[in-house]
Amino acid sequence: MLEYDFVPLELDIDGYSLFGGVGIAAKGHQEIIQSRAKNGWSYAGFLPTKQRAGGFISEIELIFCRDFPDNK
Repeated sequence: MLEYDFVPLELDIDGYSLFGGVGIAAKGHQEIIQSRAKNGWSYAGFLPTKQRAGGFISEIELIFCRDFPDNK
């Protein structure tokens, strides 16, 4: 059986386009993934959790999994 952990990560606006769009950047995700890996977690993916009215995603959750410890 697998155990899952979810880590919220806010995305930053990283500039604007001449055509009206915005640039979105994730910052700190590499450090979070490396830190979790050292503790036995594997990166499984991400889910968007907040979206602005303009359509861009402002927050995601990084998803990690590992083997669930036996309770024997």
